[in-house]
Amino acid sequence: MSDTAGDTSGPGVVLGVVGHDIHVVANRILAVGLAENGFRPYNIGISCALPDFVDAALETGARAVLISSVNGEGEEGCAGAGARFAAAGLGNVLLYAGGNLVVGDRPTAVVERLFLGYGFHRVFHRPGTLTTFFEALRRDLGDGQLPR
Repeated sequence: MSDTAGDTSGPGVVLGVVGHDIHVVANRILAVGLAENGFRPYNIGISCALPDFVDAALETGARAVLISSVNGEGEEGCAGAGARFAAAGLGNVLLYAGGNLVVGDRPTAVVERLFLGYGFHRVFHRPGTLTTFFEALRRDLGDGQLPR
């Protein structure tokens, strides 16, 4: 696991790419962006399965987990995420999903509903910018309340 932030003392955030997705560049950009925005990223890399994210959150004590996908494998790889985190005693960890989360061209509202149903607190399907993500994460972690 790579801690990109060095000596950043902000809230810990686990991030990685789900499924057989090897889009390491976007993942690295997110890790650097998290560090630059005052978070402590724990980057578990690419081609991860849901249990890898749960284990990393347990190991690091991270307050948030970002599961991303660029090739659309999020739909299969993220099903049941909220229940899996809750079963591990991590029901208070903020869950974000982002990227090109599903195969095909579905409306963002449909994809958001699907992932909220999986237990995610926020969904960023095909975001145009990372600014919205960083602002939401800062707000969600700052007030201590999980969004619903």
